[in-house]
Amino acid sequence: LDLAIENSGRHNYGQIGPDKTPVVTLPGDPINAYISFELFVRPMIRTMLGASTIHRPSVKAKLEKAITSTSGTRSYVRAILSEDASSVRALEIQDEISTLSDANSFIALSEKDETIEAGASVNVVVLERRYI
Repeated sequence: LDLAIENSGRHNYGQIGPDKTPVVTLPGDPINAYISFELFVRPMIRTMLGASTIHRPSVKAKLEKAITSTSGTRSYVRAILSEDASSVRALEIQDEISTLSDANSFIALSEKDETIEAGASVNVVVLERRYI
């Protein structure tokens, strides 16, 4: 599958064998694989397990510094959500694997977002339980 997510790579889903075991393939890039896992595989597993909460929680927070995104694709920007969950700061360097351990959230940007100014309210996907 080709998804309209910035730098997302290829995704596949299928079933194999007589038991129809689900198989999911993710992009080869570790950062994109992690984001894809959080967006697609984690909710799929939680659904299969019958969990009442499928997706990670999200909050609205004020953006500390302006960010840009590619028009026409969704973007998930690794970020640091403040302790009180009122503001969020995008990590400066998005293409380094260390951002996966540094980030406690993703800023979720729609296909229509190109430049989001400081102070704007943005959707933030929370990755750490302490913010819930």
